[in-house]
Amino acid sequence: MAEQIIPPARRTLEAQLGSARFLAGVEAGRWEILTLAWPNVYVRVIGKDPDSGRTFAHDFQLECSGYPDPGPQIERWSFADNATHGQKAPSPSTPGAPGFVDAMKEWGGGFYRAWSRGAATHNNWAQLRRDEAWHPNRSIVFIMENLYALVTEQAVWLASRP
Repeated sequence: MAEQIIPPARRTLEAQLGSARFLAGVEAGRWEILTLAWPNVYVRVIGKDPDSGRTFAHDFQLECSGYPDPGPQIERWSFADNATHGQKAPSPSTPGAPGFVDAMKEWGGGFYRAWSRGAATHNNWAQLRRDEAWHPNRSIVFIMENLYALVTEQAVWLASRP
């Protein structure tokens, strides 16, 4: 019986998903893996307003073929409780935190941040914002921490509204 060969990209990603830094985010309630269906990872990120305790959660699909070079293609996602993989979520139709709304806007290249595969080359963003750009020496935790910051920004914004 032949052994299944696991692609290096998948091995690299799975090792990072099992890292202490990634699992610390899970333990802290910042994010969770909904499912891994290679090359896609479906995650839920949960932000919390520190003053009110109000939370806001959002799902994302990270398409990781070739990982870590190129980095993940990130899409806003809607992972229904009974769905296998969910579906792409529409861009927000209501006002929100400026960074969150900008990142989630509909523009045709996925999640709009320099660390998302589709946006990195748009208007030379990765070269202009090297501090935010993905590179193969980064870990998946870099993506998760950035998603967490945006989702938390939205939680704080929502908590500040009546």
